[in-house]
Amino acid sequence: MTLRWLSVGAVGLAAASATALLAWLVSPVAPGIAAVVFGFTALPFGAMLGWVLVVAPTTTEPAYASGESIESHWTSAASSGMATDLVCTLGLTLTVVSIARAEPPATLLLIGLLLAAFASFTARYTYARHRALSE
Repeated sequence: MTLRWLSVGAVGLAAASATALLAWLVSPVAPGIAAVVFGFTALPFGAMLGWVLVVAPTTTEPAYASGESIESHWTSAASSGMATDLVCTLGLTLTVVSIARAEPPATLLLIGLLLAAFASFTARYTYARHRALSE
């Protein structure tokens, strides 16, 4: 268990370091300060990501409600995962836009968000289907 918690810390530090590096690279004013602030801000979220990846893997299969088909279960799982992916994608995109002080057109951002939604849903649905059919 100690190794798992050390892995959580490593993932947290890696995420914070990557965020700090990104802030340092794209910040037009005071890149050092931006890197420190964004690095410290990203540290708890990186630790949460590490916890999700390392400590809390799912070990039991979810129960299906009566009348629910396996396809609807795959769809609902893909949709809920897509929502999380979109929140993360939107947050990272807005972070980069705010650090870089860029003003991209809203149409471009919305089209990118829709493409990310389609890609996320398709990948998650395909993965759930492949995983269920390969067992």
